[in-house]
Amino acid sequence: MAKRIAKRALNAILLSLGVATIAFVVIHVLPGDPATALISPRLSSSTIEQLRTQYGLDRPLHVQYGLWLWSLLHGDFGFSFSQQRDVLNILAAALPYTIILALTAILIELFLGSLLALLAVRTQNGFIDKIVTVGALVTYTLPTFWIAILLISIFSYWIGLLPPAQVHSVGAERLSSIPYAIDFLGHLILPALAIGLPGAAGIARFLRANLLKVYQLEYVLAAYSMGMSELRIFFSYALPNALLPVVTILGLELGALIGGALVVETVFAWPGMGRLTVIAIFARDYPLVLACTIVSGLGVIGGNLLADIAASVLDPRLRKEM
Repeated sequence: MAKRIAKRALNAILLSLGVATIAFVVIHVLPGDPATALISPRLSSSTIEQLRTQYGLDRPLHVQYGLWLWSLLHGDFGFSFSQQRDVLNILAAALPYTIILALTAILIELFLGSLLALLAVRTQNGFIDKIVTVGALVTYTLPTFWIAILLISIFSYWIGLLPPAQVHSVGAERLSSIPYAIDFLGHLILPALAIGLPGAAGIARFLRANLLKVYQLEYVLAAYSMGMSELRIFFSYALPNALLPVVTILGLELGALIGGALVVETVFAWPGMGRLTVIAIFARDYPLVLACTIVSGLGVIGGNLLADIAASVLDPRLRKEM
């Protein structure tokens, strides 16, 4: 099992490098560059050329790629053209916000998805089961940006219960620790729900189908015949086995979220990797775009590894292979 995980990690690293290389080539061959994007057109052509030389954009593409790759292997992500500071410092400021948002969304998906799946299974072919099935299908197919706007409309403008954007209210820095944390959690709820609700709907549908199969297995029927409680059977026997395929989905989704939830972070002005990527693309900030691409690849690697480890914990057969 350990060799399998190492092999998958190596493949993911090579894939991330390939994606980053494609991104490097594409963003450099497109018309325009940071010099023309960030500088006033009233400047002389000689000044713009000097800035291109300063940024290293006057060198051949293969030379720029070699220098970028060599710096990357030494842990140097470069210098941001648009923000005029080290890319690593920019990533260090944005990544924690995305990790918090991603983990919160995953918890929402797992909790709501498991709860809805259990309700659907216990009322199989009944009214609640049909409501859960149809509602999950509709929610799963809705665009994420539409869900985000709907949540803002309901909870921010109609009810006025939760803030619509940012991570803190104005003047929150003057609050003490507990009110400051509560203010942060209030801003976290809506973007986490915007990501978590479609995921929970998908998990509910997938987990419902798995649970229906597991509840027909002999060891589950034997547990019922021994008089075990419904909750014990669900958490000890049914859920761990039904969750095995879901864990892989969650791992992949966690990696994608850590790479940056572009739409949600942009709608809610959440200062994470997704919003940072959008800003970098519009600014034609080559080093920052490439760094965000690398982080997205590493997020997928981490998500896959976590999925493999979690699956080995849930499945004793995989644990023995470790």
